[in-house]
Amino acid sequence: MPRQSERIGRSGEYLVASLLSLYADTVVVVPHSAEADIIFDVDHTLYKCQVKTQSKIRNHRVSWEYDFRRGSFTKKRQYDKDAIDVYALVALDPQKVLFTFPDGSKQKTIKDEEMQAMDSLTNVKNLFKELQCQQTL
Repeated sequence: MPRQSERIGRSGEYLVASLLSLYADTVVVVPHSAEADIIFDVDHTLYKCQVKTQSKIRNHRVSWEYDFRRGSFTKKRQYDKDAIDVYALVALDPQKVLFTFPDGSKQKTIKDEEMQAMDSLTNVKNLFKELQCQQTL
């Protein structure tokens, strides 16, 4: 039987995959041992997405905290350079997703009021606009 944390992570991956499938013809949830969780395409270019899922808010800080390192059960916790093209930060309880690009940070904290006000559909739309703009550079 999988650990509860694996179930939480997998549910976040499916939520992200469903959002990505609104704009991408190819969306693949990859096996659990791979570096990226989801591969998707934008205009015939494949991108690697790492999903970070939280099931509950940190009550003492009233914020959602995301760790950009690999899981605690892996020996090498840092991702290789260029291994991840985009992160999807998932808050399960409010069903919110924020897409962000790697910037070398190890963690990101989002206040709950910001998370609650976020629109996941707008975020995925903006992600695809940004990726299309990067391709034209």
